[in-house]
Amino acid sequence: MTLKKLNSKQRRILKQMSHHLKPLMQMGKDGASPAFIQELLEQLEHHELLKVRILNNCEWEKEAIEQILRDAEITLVQKVGHILTVYKESEEAPVINLPE
Repeated sequence: MTLKKLNSKQRRILKQMSHHLKPLMQMGKDGASPAFIQELLEQLEHHELLKVRILNNCEWEKEAIEQILRDAEITLVQKVGHILTVYKESEEAPVINLPE
């Protein structure tokens, strides 16, 4: 499966869907450790769309975090302050149907 490239309409729909969501995960001083990435992938398989809070003690650079997300084939929907909204279509049972 390759990284899903979102067009502006799809991105807008995902932003609307994520508006009411609370961050399910937090990235702390360990940054994007392998355990964090594994847990993030498991949560995305179940939820497809979620928010991640980046704590102040996270020493990772924004670009490094975005690169790790790309490597894990996770799509960054939006970033507001210290909150990332991420999306990855479920391989088993997709719930979110985005228009082309």
